[in-house]
Amino acid sequence: MTDGGDNRRDAALEESLLPEEAAARTGKKYEKTYLDVLGVCCSAEVALVERLLAPLDGVRAVSVVVPSRTVIVEHDPEATSQSRIVKVLNGAGLEASVRAYGSSGIISRWPSPYILACGVLLLASSFSWLLPPLQWLALGAACAGAPPMILRGFAAASRLTLDINLLMLIAVAGAVALKDYTEAGAIVFLFTTAEWLETLACTKASAGMSSLMSMIPPKAVLAETGEVVNVRDIGVGAVIAVRAGEVVPVDGVVVDGQSEVDERSLTGESYPVPKQPQSEVWAGTLNLDGYIAVRTTALAENSTVAKMEKLVEEAQNSRSKTQRLIDSCAKYYTPGTLRRD
Repeated sequence: MTDGGDNRRDAALEESLLPEEAAARTGKKYEKTYLDVLGVCCSAEVALVERLLAPLDGVRAVSVVVPSRTVIVEHDPEATSQSRIVKVLNGAGLEASVRAYGSSGIISRWPSPYILACGVLLLASSFSWLLPPLQWLALGAACAGAPPMILRGFAAASRLTLDINLLMLIAVAGAVALKDYTEAGAIVFLFTTAEWLETLACTKASAGMSSLMSMIPPKAVLAETGEVVNVRDIGVGAVIAVRAGEVVPVDGVVVDGQSEVDERSLTGESYPVPKQPQSEVWAGTLNLDGYIAVRTTALAENSTVAKMEKLVEEAQNSRSKTQRLIDSCAKYYTPGTLRRD
């Protein structure tokens, strides 16, 4: 009986520890995976993503940044791999992909084949006043553009979540029932086109920070041995070599050499800043004309640029009190409206 009580107390103590301490105690190593999820178009789909990923073994936290369509998953890679996470999200039609280190995230792209097919058929149906059978092409337009909506809507319904895709499908079904095929095709085309335009807008909104993060090299050279190592494996206090024309990979202090560093990417300073021993340098800045040895003062994930990225993510993910109130009311108001209708 005493052993059982001790085990429960130990479990409670472990849960009360900070995430890092709990991970160290259990021997698990958690990592963050950043995914570009094009299917996330509004806050209503945040609950769907969380319900898809939360049950997976080893998943500790899920964060959804709607404006940039980014999903951040903190998980144990031994229990749940990145490919498993992507497979689960894509099974719901969310068009997920793992973001490579230093990549710019969501990229500009042409409309999907579904949008193009829907638009062409809808345009052709507009000539039904000349040839009445062309009106059926509007129904074909709705069917051609609807598959992504149907897949995401089915995934939401199977997890008892009412999202925008289900609402659009209900509107399309209503238009078809009334035999207003042009209306049904227009709903599908306008909704899918709006999603695509929002994706392009998100790309431009996050382009500045993405370009800054992409400048940071994934590798660094140890000054003492000349060994090339992954920047994420460099500990605090290591001495790295930064040659002329190279970007500083980690925050640190110059211990040897002199140079001028271009810091405009961080500070906006238009003139190069001279650096000598005991001068601070930051990740993402460009070493212009000399060799310097830098003793690191922070890990790659705690560099100034990384902190800026985290602040941007938190700002994008934060919601005002009014928005939180609207979202909470919508959970009950929308189903109630549909039930009344």
